[in-house]
Amino acid sequence: MRAVLFDLEGTLVETAYEWSREAVNELRRGTKDKLIGLGVPEEALMGLVRSTLLRNRAHEWVEASLSQAESAMFRAELDTFMKPIEMGNARSARLYPDTLEALEGLSARGVEMGLVTNTSRGAADYVLGNLGLGGFFRVVVTRDDAPRLKPDPSMLRAAVAEMGVAAGWLVGDSVFDAEAARGAGLRSIIARRNGVRPSFRHDRFVDSLNCVASIVLED
Repeated sequence: MRAVLFDLEGTLVETAYEWSREAVNELRRGTKDKLIGLGVPEEALMGLVRSTLLRNRAHEWVEASLSQAESAMFRAELDTFMKPIEMGNARSARLYPDTLEALEGLSARGVEMGLVTNTSRGAADYVLGNLGLGGFFRVVVTRDDAPRLKPDPSMLRAAVAEMGVAAGWLVGDSVFDAEAARGAGLRSIIARRNGVRPSFRHDRFVDSLNCVASIVLED
């Protein structure tokens, strides 16, 4: 049985973060300010800009520096901060023109599919339900289900374990997806609808999700 994992934002759906640099910068600034406000030393975050990497680094610091009770409180407060941001982004989500056709084609060919996303369970469920994508995925793994965000591979490993079948590919759009796939022992398919191949290391490149089936089925 063939199986494939998908990223959500930037791959299956377009959100405000894909068309608004201001929204991205606001998220990055807000994340760093919140982490410092929660007690993470600024030097522990040195050199990092992206929200995902800031949060991964913060979790490393928390695990090394705080008690179990303090760590739980930290995670709860960060979750409270992130959820409204994630839900706002989820409400902006819209399907890419090729998404439904590609998923329907894979499903018709018997390909099992899973979803791995750095957003929260609530935001992911909203997007999947609102845009009619929920029925395609055998498993959905979010940031609530793994200790680290992509590019850490833990989310992908959790999805593969839950699916119970070998997923040879992750379809994504970013360097984080490519790195997470490599770390989990999967191959990456990077989708860029503008046709511009990314410079970072990846295994296959497509300019439409409709090209994914031929790659997955050629194995």
